[in-house]
Amino acid sequence: MFKYVLRNMWRRKARTFLTVFGIVVGIFALTVLGALSARLNQQVNGARTWYSSKISVVPKGSSLFGADNSYLELSKVPEIQAVPGVKNAVAGFGLPLSDQSSGFGTPELIIGADLSKAKDELELIRIKEGRILQDGDQGKVVLGSTLAEKFDAKIGETVELRGEPFEVVGIYETTLSAPDSFAFVSYEDALALFRAANPYFQVKEIAATIDVIPEPGVDMEDLAKRIDESVSGVKVISPAEAEKQISQFSLIFNAILLGIGFIALIVGGLSIINTMIMSVSERTQEIGLKKAVGAETGSILGEYLTEASLIGFFGGIIGMLLGLLAVNILNRVTSSNNVTIFTVTWMVVVGPVIFATILGTAAGVFPALRAAHLKPVDALKED
Repeated sequence: MFKYVLRNMWRRKARTFLTVFGIVVGIFALTVLGALSARLNQQVNGARTWYSSKISVVPKGSSLFGADNSYLELSKVPEIQAVPGVKNAVAGFGLPLSDQSSGFGTPELIIGADLSKAKDELELIRIKEGRILQDGDQGKVVLGSTLAEKFDAKIGETVELRGEPFEVVGIYETTLSAPDSFAFVSYEDALALFRAANPYFQVKEIAATIDVIPEPGVDMEDLAKRIDESVSGVKVISPAEAEKQISQFSLIFNAILLGIGFIALIVGGLSIINTMIMSVSERTQEIGLKKAVGAETGSILGEYLTEASLIGFFGGIIGMLLGLLAVNILNRVTSSNNVTIFTVTWMVVVGPVIFATILGTAAGVFPALRAAHLKPVDALKED
């Protein structure tokens, strides 16, 4: 029956091609956006390890990822440190690696931390080469994997951060999240770079964030509430709140992905229904003859469902392959800027094909039922 179905499809190759093409367009978009969503979800999942393993204290009115040019006074550090359950309160300061925007992707940042208290925080990411920063390090840097690749950095070599030389003492493993684009330095070095870039800014001893590492066994959500109640003029972001803010970044892309899937469902489904109804209409006498000589209803039903499924399958395969080609080309284009926009997972490869095949099968149910229930006498009378 499979060869017979393929022969029937080839007999109406122009119509079959146009129907398949309609599915290809939808599946192509679904594959590209699926790869984009997969990359974003990788970054979101990776960021959870970094941001959800601590409590972040930021200026009031700020968020986890940005502030309105407001800072925390360092006097907040001992206040937070005094809250029961706090192991270390680490003053931090961040600024862009460059005044120029890095474009699409995670921003490249210089992250300074109080090295006298930052050991636990800096060990949240596994070191690949070298070592983490230690108390007393000045003019030294540990690079995230993306920045290390960008600088082609090796342990012991020197890289320039905002025009200043820093010795590379460590390189972190890839996390597929924001820290891959971070250059970690001491708090004093980060503040000095900020002063140099903003000579007219009246900088005191300030921090952009204060990261809180809890004592072992302490409930971080409860500790976040205690800090919020004990320290005024700050915003406390608990791990649960951090995860909520991180997850918001992927919601819009996943919504777009669902929208594309819905459009593909409508356009592809209607195309297949139209094609299969026309096929039934053209072959009414043939169907009547088959039933007259003993063809069973299930056999007719299976024939037309198989044809509809194959149309969906071929459209899915072609659309997916074209989508993967586009993803590969775009990743190559952006690789010169050390930016990876798309990630190909097994779901990106298999998902669109399964979706298109199920779509084809579902769209073919009505025409197949119509063909299967034709009465031989009536069908043979058709012109």
